[in-house]
Amino acid sequence: MTIDKIDQIAHARSHERLRGWLRDSALPLWLEAGFDHSAGGFHERLDFDANPIALPRRLTVQARQIFVYARAILLGWVADSGQVETAFNAMIERYRGRDGMPGFAFTVDADGKVVDGKRDLYAHAFVILAASAYFRLTGDQKAITVADEILAFIDAEMAAPNGGYLDHLPAPPARLRQNPHMHLFEALLALYEATGDAAYLGRAGEIYGLFRTRFFQPATGTIAEYYGSDWSPQDGANAMWEPGHHMEWAWLLTEYRRLTGTDTTAIVDRLLDVAYTHGVTPDGVIIDEVRGDGTPIKKSARTWPLTEAAKAQAVRLAQDPKAAARLALALDGLHDRYLAPVGAGLWHDHFAEDGTLLTDYAPASTLYHIAMSVFVVEDALRALKAGV
Repeated sequence: MTIDKIDQIAHARSHERLRGWLRDSALPLWLEAGFDHSAGGFHERLDFDANPIALPRRLTVQARQIFVYARAILLGWVADSGQVETAFNAMIERYRGRDGMPGFAFTVDADGKVVDGKRDLYAHAFVILAASAYFRLTGDQKAITVADEILAFIDAEMAAPNGGYLDHLPAPPARLRQNPHMHLFEALLALYEATGDAAYLGRAGEIYGLFRTRFFQPATGTIAEYYGSDWSPQDGANAMWEPGHHMEWAWLLTEYRRLTGTDTTAIVDRLLDVAYTHGVTPDGVIIDEVRGDGTPIKKSARTWPLTEAAKAQAVRLAQDPKAAARLALALDGLHDRYLAPVGAGLWHDHFAEDGTLLTDYAPASTLYHIAMSVFVVEDALRALKAGV
């Protein structure tokens, strides 16, 4: 495909608009109004006037913002002012072992006091992801040391009896979840790309095995969200699934194929077919939850599934004739419904089925999703232009 042809396609224009929004509005805003300069970390939320909302700060948010800004600096979209280094060091100081226990606490307050000391698998996966980007940015080996410490911790303390990991500690969860494993899979792939160490790719392969044998339900073509201790899907064939996570796994499995040569195409095709059949409206809204038989459970719609749809379609542009139109639909829906109606650099995050806005703030955690969609589409278009 030639550059001229790419420039004529709607998704390229849609991407350029979203990239400009991210680079010129969102990234500067969240690095200033969204950054607590006294504490050295990121705020949880901004109101629609870009004022911080005082809340305990989740480990997940700190890690996600570090990841986003490290990637943006590498692209030349943000000047390296030292805030990423400050935030990374503050995350280690404020969350790791602050309460005398191994692992990272879930939330701390603005003064660094532990508010919720549970050890959360999902949050730890994002620290590994942040460490991979921080290492790529700085070359600082301490980031890899942190990642390895976390992997050793979850192996020793969070391993589930029948494979995979517990959702959180200390209270044993009543059910297991696929979602934290998905993000651990993502983090391990990123860690492999950052270091070239095949051991991380091998660990990602273990999670892929869990996906194939436990998460993916061949009879329905879905990924159940919740499981019993033996990894049987909660509610069996009617297990709830999320179209957004189908999109996210489709992207990750395509990345796994790129890195390992493992043919994941058939599963990716099935996941997307089911998601677009039962979870996406004709005008491109992606609903929150669906039952195994395709019946909608929650028709509300959040920001992040559209970003995952964009990623899933971007990496399929070269081989799927439906990908270009679906990519443009996701990018335009994201911009027009969630970003444009609110102040520059902010977003509406969650709508009810009837269009009522369910959140009166912009959560910092969503920036990771939006930024990642831009990063992935940027890479995909660059590869197409280069003829890769």
